[in-house]
Amino acid sequence: MKLRPICGIELRPRIVYEIEVDTCPKCGGVWLDGGELNKLLAKVREYHDEYYSYEDYRRWEERYKTERKKRGIFEFFEEIFD
Repeated sequence: MKLRPICGIELRPRIVYEIEVDTCPKCGGVWLDGGELNKLLAKVREYHDEYYSYEDYRRWEERYKTERKKRGIFEFFEEIFD
């Protein structure tokens, strides 16, 4: 059992891209064990490469990039863990 460092609430495991991460049920915070960030980034790259091979996806991504400004790393992870 892992506890949230700040208030002591029990963290709940959650599967994200086939990797188990710990989340706080109160605030939604995410805690990663050693190596999990690298595993998540590798999975994101893998999925990107797989989907980028489809012409429809490439067209959608190009439109998306032109319509929306470049996001920072925090916004990227907020979308993943929503």
